[in-house]
Amino acid sequence: MSSIESDTGEMTAYKELLLQTCGLNFENDRLRSLISAVQQRMTVNGLDSSETYRTLLIRNSGEFSLLVELLTVNETYFFREKEHLRLVSECLAPEMLGLRNVNRPVRIVSAGCSTGEEPYSIAMLLREKFGQESGRLFSITGVDIDAAVIDSAKNGVYGKGSFRGVDEAIVRRFFEPYGRGRFRVREDVRGEVAFEVVNLLTGNYPHTMLSPDVIFYRNVSIYFPGVVQRKVFGKLADLLGEGGYLIVGASETLHHDVGILTLMERDGLFFYRKLPGITIEERRATRRVAPRRDISAAVPLRSPQSFSGLGAGERPATRTGCPASTMPGGAKQAPSAAPFGGDGKGMFDEALELAVNGRTDAALAMLETLTDLDRSFVKAHTLKGSILLSESRFDEAHHAGETALSLDPLCLEASLILGIIARHEDDDDEAFKRFREAIYLNPNCWLAHFHMAEMAFGREDKKRARSAYAKALEILENGSLAEHGRDYFPLAVKADQFLVICLHKLSLLKEKMDNNHGF
Repeated sequence: MSSIESDTGEMTAYKELLLQTCGLNFENDRLRSLISAVQQRMTVNGLDSSETYRTLLIRNSGEFSLLVELLTVNETYFFREKEHLRLVSECLAPEMLGLRNVNRPVRIVSAGCSTGEEPYSIAMLLREKFGQESGRLFSITGVDIDAAVIDSAKNGVYGKGSFRGVDEAIVRRFFEPYGRGRFRVREDVRGEVAFEVVNLLTGNYPHTMLSPDVIFYRNVSIYFPGVVQRKVFGKLADLLGEGGYLIVGASETLHHDVGILTLMERDGLFFYRKLPGITIEERRATRRVAPRRDISAAVPLRSPQSFSGLGAGERPATRTGCPASTMPGGAKQAPSAAPFGGDGKGMFDEALELAVNGRTDAALAMLETLTDLDRSFVKAHTLKGSILLSESRFDEAHHAGETALSLDPLCLEASLILGIIARHEDDDDEAFKRFREAIYLNPNCWLAHFHMAEMAFGREDKKRARSAYAKALEILENGSLAEHGRDYFPLAVKADQFLVICLHKLSLLKEKMDNNHGF
């Protein structure tokens, strides 16, 4: 065993350096990749002391960049998660151009762009929509911490792995052959995209990133620990221009709903927006405002003026989309009536309809009245908890979940609510307990299986993660995705997004396990 492998204290120092400097996390199986990379760079530099090499890293930014290149994962391809790309090119971009009152292009940033497929995809779609004028109307910048992939992006040469499912007509229109089996992005398209080496964690951003109108930050934060996720997201939110959009990957939506930006929904797609006139402090404060007790006076937490400038069909998200007959946890039957007659069920149905239509404050006020009238109405507590959770009001959601569980120890929805809150608070033991409860109550609870898989994936427990993702995928593939998407109102985004995440994570796990010979 080499000295670096046996020196636990030295490796702890390396892990802390990388975590604090660029947000990379190395625990469990990932530690082996760190040891391997450090040993490789020590050999190249002719060093036999890991402490001496660590000193070199601190003093030499070029050497630090070379180590990071060995450690970062660059998995991307053209038109990945195309729905979000189309949302910007077909809907948001035309609206932003129509609202512009300054003589500058719409600024788009691809954060964590890897080898450049994402920003080039954006440029191509904007060309399809706006023709030759797109270069004047839009400014596109791709940034990544890895200098080697930025050099590759600037070169714009790609092999077949980058063209998964890309129409041949697109290849003919925007690429030119460049050797056997390789293609290069056309020069005029390359000229519309700038690239920069940027560490998102430091906040030292180049001028090309300042006050962007759209930030794509997709499938990057999944490799960061929770505290780094929140720090980087906060920096990007500060950077974003007023009224701007921040778009994350499908698997990252719930993790970033922490009250910094407003979660929006449009045509079934979720994204974040920095609404004009609301500071970050005000956003966080409004999350904590208790719902009013007077139903007739109930109003949205933000005034209508706060949402001026929303696009057509765009609304603050409640992660809804289910008919009023669908309950949390997938139960399709109507809730049992309250003891005081039919009023309880009627009030519940009305509160559910209000929530579905985005009027969450009014829904919460009605549910507050309903639970005052009949504290034993379990579904009212779980619906309240679900809405509060969707608004990141975690303390109140936790109380609602605990109340429901005290009334019904076999309440699936309460277990899910408490499990998701525990994950947000990085309490894996509590989260594991709650999701196990949910699976015990309903073995086909795909959302619980999914969260169990995500937790195992974060711990680098590949076998457990693979098993849990496979189970969630099996359930999602059996039956209607539309029905599955209505199972957990209003906790879940579209079920097909979760299906795609499961497929992607299973692919990553297979590659990792193949590389490690199954271990």
